[in-house]
Amino acid sequence: MLKSVYAVSQNKNQTVVSAFLHLNDENNLEGLEENGVVINAQYGTILSVRIPADNLEAVSQLPAVKYVEIGRPVRKLMNNVRSAAFTNADALHAGTGLSQAYTGKGVVVGIIDGGLQYNHINFYDSQSNELRLKRVWNQNVIGNAPQGYHYGTEYTTPEEIEAAQYDDKEETHATHVTGIAAGAYKGNSYYGIAPDADLVFVSYNLADNSSSNTSITDGIKYIYDYAESVGKPCVINMSLGHHFGPHDGTSTFDRICDELQGEGRLLVGAAGNEGEMPIHAQKTFTADDTTMKSLVEITPYYGYWISSIDIWGDADKDFTVKVIVYDKVNDKVVYTSDAFSTTTGISRVIKNPSGSLGEVTVGAATDPNNHKGNVTLDIVLESLKNNYYIGFEVSGSEGTTINSWTDASYSWFYDSGNDEFTSGDTHSTMGEIGGTGKRIISVGAYTSCNNVVHYYSSLYNRSGRTLNQLASFSSQGPTIDGRMKPDITAPGTMLVSSLNSTTCQRGGSEYEHVVSIENIDDTKYYYGSMEGTSMAAPVVTGTLATWLQARPTLTPEEVREVFSKTAKTDNYTGEIAGVGDNRWGYGKLDAYNGLIQCINLSGDVSGLDKVGAPTHPMVYPNPATTECHFLLPNDDQGVSVALYSLNGSEVYRQYVGDVQAGEQTDVALDGIAPGIYLMRITGEKGLVTTKLTVK
Repeated sequence: MLKSVYAVSQNKNQTVVSAFLHLNDENNLEGLEENGVVINAQYGTILSVRIPADNLEAVSQLPAVKYVEIGRPVRKLMNNVRSAAFTNADALHAGTGLSQAYTGKGVVVGIIDGGLQYNHINFYDSQSNELRLKRVWNQNVIGNAPQGYHYGTEYTTPEEIEAAQYDDKEETHATHVTGIAAGAYKGNSYYGIAPDADLVFVSYNLADNSSSNTSITDGIKYIYDYAESVGKPCVINMSLGHHFGPHDGTSTFDRICDELQGEGRLLVGAAGNEGEMPIHAQKTFTADDTTMKSLVEITPYYGYWISSIDIWGDADKDFTVKVIVYDKVNDKVVYTSDAFSTTTGISRVIKNPSGSLGEVTVGAATDPNNHKGNVTLDIVLESLKNNYYIGFEVSGSEGTTINSWTDASYSWFYDSGNDEFTSGDTHSTMGEIGGTGKRIISVGAYTSCNNVVHYYSSLYNRSGRTLNQLASFSSQGPTIDGRMKPDITAPGTMLVSSLNSTTCQRGGSEYEHVVSIENIDDTKYYYGSMEGTSMAAPVVTGTLATWLQARPTLTPEEVREVFSKTAKTDNYTGEIAGVGDNRWGYGKLDAYNGLIQCINLSGDVSGLDKVGAPTHPMVYPNPATTECHFLLPNDDQGVSVALYSLNGSEVYRQYVGDVQAGEQTDVALDGIAPGIYLMRITGEKGLVTTKLTVK
């Protein structure tokens, strides 16, 4: 049962658990080695370790150990994407209006994922000669582990990497993700955003529970350490997630990620694909009502009813949880367990609750990171009587807010049409790993494509989604501490990118998704469509690689600043310019204007070509102080420029007259109060509206 819900693997016939070990003193490791604890990385008082399952209890009782946090498994969550209609990355590659092209050259793109074909033609340079994949750490096979770590196999030369070929022949998620971020094969239109970036890959096992969030933090550190060793900035993509955690940025994983990021070290995550699923339930207790009840709707998966529930309270406020079974036909609770208190720190297995065959594992504790009470319910049933529902009952004190999430693809909260139960909602559905950290760039998805012609089948040719609208699956915020998530949205529907050849044969998992086949030197390389925030995230990752090329010291905070000033808004996003919301973030990614803003951040505009005409209107510098400038992509006559406050009041107007394409036009801002404005440039050929920040 341990293996079904926690990160567990086998090593020499011994069951091993991945965990974060919290120490009382970072220098006191007494008793760990004697109990078989293997340390992979240390982050102050937190260790990433592997512990023999039989020794878990003994390790937790050591005086040096404050808390053992067992790792949880994490799951996986290009054609027109580069065009001006969407990200406008093509203009970066062409160097339009710039002094050079920006393609991610001199930047490391890290990918933590599963299912990569190392020798896919998309991962060589644009001449298909040199492999750009510089390092691979396959965490899932025994071999020569990277220095300082004690599991997996590292490949460090092109010969080793090409000989290994794959980390997983049954999966292709990583091949698709990596191609979006940094594919380079130009024989078709499906290359990535940063085709000249170096690549480092850490293989995370998507197929079972042997990998965990502890493995991911090891992978992040490994990639950043490599980038530092070669003197290059780095951005890492994680199209992964789960819903175990407080969703407020205080989890051990989020704290470690915040610490590792900084100048020239960026981290991008997928917000999640649960935007239309009621996997979140919330209630605030009042003086008259201090109980929350909710049921879990579970769709059987291969004959099992499986779900995991994570329940959180407020800091320094205890609560209790009971497991219940509800009979919908007779409208009554037919089973109620004992109460489990967050003050006791216990784990208990409930076997065969009424009407079911199986187990519910209950864990209750207070999290030392945030002092919040936390109860987990891991449900694994072989059978469940018709119209019976597993659920829970929380009791606490007035003023306590309870937040809970389901963490399974086939379960969500349900009220059975009964006011006694709290129903689920779609708020705060952004996942842990990619969607909750305070410094990670979290990415939502919008519809950039709804029609693709597939090679073997027409089954998935049309999606039925509206172009430019938010993808219905895209998870939303806010985080529980009130921060906006996602930070930005990017194309995420029916994106075409590289696929593992082993998954594209007849009967393979991606056979019906194949769009194109490239036959090079008698070897077939496959491309196909996928969708999700897993695909939107690497669009942003590749874009940030081009921005790091322009500004190698770029920080997560500066990235958000750039988003706030350059993200595109339209009729679908609504008026969120400079402010953002919990569905779109700051809006839609604009790779080109974002890069110009990165150049402006340094105060060095030598990277801008004052002669070339841009592909679309440009305003710079932004933010501005006493003056800004704009360029138009085409000649226009009778041009005027106006500024409007966010409440719609006109605060400035200037008649310019005739403007030539690429001609710098100055706009004086003397007397304009600091703030965010809408700049409207009007001419005989059209109207352009963009954001301008005045400092």
